[in-house]
Amino acid sequence: MERHIPKKTYRNIMNSLGGGTVPREGLGYIAVGREQEIDSLLRDTEIIQDGGATFRFVVGDYGSGKTFLLQTIKEYCVKNDFIVAEADLSPDRALIGNSTKKKGLATYRELMSNVSNKTNQSGRALTKVLESWVNNMFARAAAQMTQNPYGETNIEHIAETLMLEDCAKLQTLAYGYEFTMGLRLFWKASRTSDINEKMTGQENVLRWFRGEFKTNQEAKKELGINAIVEDGNWFDYIMLWSQFFVLAGYKGFIILIDELAYICNTANGITRQNNYEKILMMYNAALQGKAEYLGIIMGGIPKSIYDKKKGIFSYEAMRSRLSTGSYQDTGIINMMTPIIKVFPLTKEEMYVLLEKLAEIHAQLYEYEKVITEDEMIDFVKLAYLKRETTFITPRTMIRDFIQILDVKRQNPDKGIRDILSAYKFAVDEEQTYEDND
Repeated sequence: MERHIPKKTYRNIMNSLGGGTVPREGLGYIAVGREQEIDSLLRDTEIIQDGGATFRFVVGDYGSGKTFLLQTIKEYCVKNDFIVAEADLSPDRALIGNSTKKKGLATYRELMSNVSNKTNQSGRALTKVLESWVNNMFARAAAQMTQNPYGETNIEHIAETLMLEDCAKLQTLAYGYEFTMGLRLFWKASRTSDINEKMTGQENVLRWFRGEFKTNQEAKKELGINAIVEDGNWFDYIMLWSQFFVLAGYKGFIILIDELAYICNTANGITRQNNYEKILMMYNAALQGKAEYLGIIMGGIPKSIYDKKKGIFSYEAMRSRLSTGSYQDTGIINMMTPIIKVFPLTKEEMYVLLEKLAEIHAQLYEYEKVITEDEMIDFVKLAYLKRETTFITPRTMIRDFIQILDVKRQNPDKGIRDILSAYKFAVDEEQTYEDND
């Protein structure tokens, strides 16, 4: 490979892929065959940067590369000065819960615990962003003093005035008054000289921002704020964050919510419908101009979207918005629709991906590449031939290939073809779900 990759990066790549998961960094080194999908999603970032909002569903079977695509988009966006937050839905996390199980709030908390920017790509960036916003006020104040040397001379006063101007821009939004109270309290705590008072004050406000206060009374007592993030209103705070992040110097805010299947698999029909109503509200907010500087991407398997009994298409208001015509020619692809379908890699694309992995594996373990082009072609042919299903996901192909390379490295006297003939290939248990719309 022409570019030198830090050893830690390609170790993370190999460990993650070998374990059947998506690495959190270095995806650009191994991205193959997703140019159209990536280009379409990156065009959305131009809309977001211009003050608009977008909403996309990324749909693919387990192991097809859906999560890989989402992480590739995240990696690009944080490197280009967007804020990205991500959350996987689960039995405890949804878009809205009920009076006893605050599953929507749990998702908000997960998003706020996984805020990433350019310098904190693994999450936990929220505190740094707020601190940077405070520091930036003084940089702006210094610039203002330079431009007007005969004006105000108290930099602290100028910086605070600029901070209040930022806050005023948010106060017209829902919960904007409470949100800006939090910002002012964070500012105040940041400016105190007592280190313990500073840390305690900032942490209390961060708890409120992260949705960790349980009652309005608790927030009122601790901070003097009359509202909290709740199960039903958390998306209002997401829209506030998108505006704040732009004030803090970023291009916009993108949230990635994966594993929609957990909503589809919910046994209670009313709960499912309530969650789909929440998706509709978010979808309308993005596309009707209520949200600004915000991108929403949700990921799921085809069943979670297309199943007319339990998927999003079971909710007529969403189905009517998302349904599109289809083409008999499968070579015709439209990436401008709200749903982006992730199709399996072709054999040629799979070969290119394995070639990249073979080079990274050799660099990681510091040996000359031991697998030839013909042997990689043999692996791809054999992998397709030996499986019991024609649907082969990149996940299991990659896992098999890394195991073959590991065995060869540990058994240098064995030929690749000998190892292949003795290897039992893993079989993808997941089957495709046809859209019979």
